[in-house]
Amino acid sequence: MRLLLQATGLELVKIFSKWRTYIGFATMAVLVPIIMWLVRRYGFGIEHEALNALGGSFEYTGSLANGLLVSYYLMNVLWVHFPFFIVLVAGDVVASEGAAGTFRLWLTRPISRLQVITSKFLAVFVYTLAIVFFMGLCCVGLGMLIVGGGDLFVFDKGILILAQNDALLRFLLAYLIAALVQMTVAALAFLFSTWTNNSVGPIIGTYAVIVVSLILTVLQIGVLAQVRPYLFVTYFDVFFMPFADPIPWGEIALKLSRLGLFVGAFYLISVISFLRKDIRT
Repeated sequence: MRLLLQATGLELVKIFSKWRTYIGFATMAVLVPIIMWLVRRYGFGIEHEALNALGGSFEYTGSLANGLLVSYYLMNVLWVHFPFFIVLVAGDVVASEGAAGTFRLWLTRPISRLQVITSKFLAVFVYTLAIVFFMGLCCVGLGMLIVGGGDLFVFDKGILILAQNDALLRFLLAYLIAALVQMTVAALAFLFSTWTNNSVGPIIGTYAVIVVSLILTVLQIGVLAQVRPYLFVTYFDVFFMPFADPIPWGEIALKLSRLGLFVGAFYLISVISFLRKDIRT
């Protein structure tokens, strides 16, 4: 266990010593404040569209737009594009060292291949947690700071009004769930990374799988209904569920358990692949 923890720490140092690791952090740090400032300066049209859809059955004064509302819609917009930042790191963590031939150095140390691949997997998991929660801090924190706080109005088959403290707790739960969702993407990219010594392939391959799977979940073709349960993207919407009333805990647990199976399967296949990998030449 001590060797595994030391190896994981070393992998984290490697990950955070590469410039590509900070692309996602930098993008969030620049994009989110700009969006929040634009909302504060010019308003947020989505609230009017949602209220108009209710046919005038809801009256209000002032503005419903606040940092929490903008943060909620950023979750809706960015969740399709956000995996790219995860894939950039997860798809490189094994492939880059295979290309450099540094795996041969591990043969001179008292650590097994299983510990090596597991330490890399754990390091990717830590990175995924870090960037997801950084996004959450940027969206919610900067949103409340720049646009302001207040009650959260969730427009979904009507209007759900959440008090600020309740909304903050739901955001925390949503980002915890989102971290597990993104770990599924990271695990797939990690798997692809064990198959090659070029990080470009895992990055493109993972994103291609995501895009194709998303298309299959959207197409209204009867036979695809039997395929969707086997596509991990089918369960990506689970991190929006904390904003329902009541919170569907059973459905959340079911979807997370299925995503957990995907993560476990990707990890096991990665281990088998790495144990068979030729690292001597």
